[in-house]
Parts: sequence; C-alpha cells; structure tokens
Amino acid sequence: MDNKNKALVIGGTAVVAALGIWALTRKAEAVPPGAEFKVSNLIISPEEVNPGQTVTIYCTVANIGGETGSYTVHLGGDFVAQQTVTLGPGESKVVSFTVTPTVAKTYSVSVDGLTGSFIATTVPVADIGVENLVISPTVVYVGEPVTISVRATNYGTAVGSRTIVCNVS
Repeated sequence: MDNKNKALVIGGTAVVAALGIWALTRKAEAVPPGAEFKVSNLIISPEEVNPGQTVTIYCTVANIGGETGSYTVHLGGDFVAQQTVTLGPGESKVVSFTVTPTVAKTYSVSVDGLTGSFIATTVPVADIGVENLVISPTVVYVGEPVTISVRATNYGTAVGSRTIVCNVS
C-alpha cells in the first residue's frame, strides 16, 4: 500500500494524507455508550434568609448517554445529603434539597462540583415564595387566550418584592 492511502490516528483525530495534501478530520461525535450524567444549573433560593427559614437548592441532572441509568447527586458544603435519580437516554430532571440554617452566617453549598452560597442573617428579610401555578385552559388552538396565574406569599419578616418571570414555549 502506498503512503497516499494511509491514515494516522492521534488522540481520536484522524490525520489523513491524500495526494500530498494533509487533511484533518474529527472523529464523529457520538452518544456515549451506557448512561452518562451531567449536573448543571445550580440555583439557591432564597439567597438570604433568617435562621430557621428554609432554603431550597436546585440542580438539573441530565443523562447524556445512550442507556437508562441511575445517578446519585451529592449535596456538600455546610449541609450533607444525597438523592438518587434514574433517567433514560436524553432525559433530565430537576433535583432539589431543602435545608434550614440554624445560626446567622454565610453557608457554603456544593453539588457535584457546582458551588454557591447563601446568607442567614438576623436582619429581617423578605422570603417570597411562588406557588399554585394554574394554567387555564390547558388545551387551546393557536391564537386563543390562556390565563397563567401564581400565588406569591411573603414568608419572611420584612417587606420585599420579587420579579416573577413566565416563560412559555
């Protein structure tokens, strides 16, 4: 076989010599075999509370692999917990942990490499929760009106405000 038809593979990249011209081609991107998980979108809410008020820590777990599998999400930092989820290929799920600080200080949070913090303070704070999502009607034709409503409640000890964003897709 002559050198014009040989290929050299270096780190998953094929370097091909053809007719004296070098071409660089990437190995085809493929879905990883088995289950493979990615953790993203760490959200801590609210970011400021009084001791004794709850804080919810959210993240998104996605199975980017080709098979169904289970994954254990680990909460670390000043609080320790874990939660196991089972996801099919291409599926994702929001995982949440609820914690309650007992003293006024800045608390550290980590979830599988993602980090953040929140503050527990003795200064009164607003803690506005958004609950009771109602969509009516649930089935419509294009162009028909839909009413989307929520209830906002301040569970905190101070007056405050919160922006509520509705994304429709």
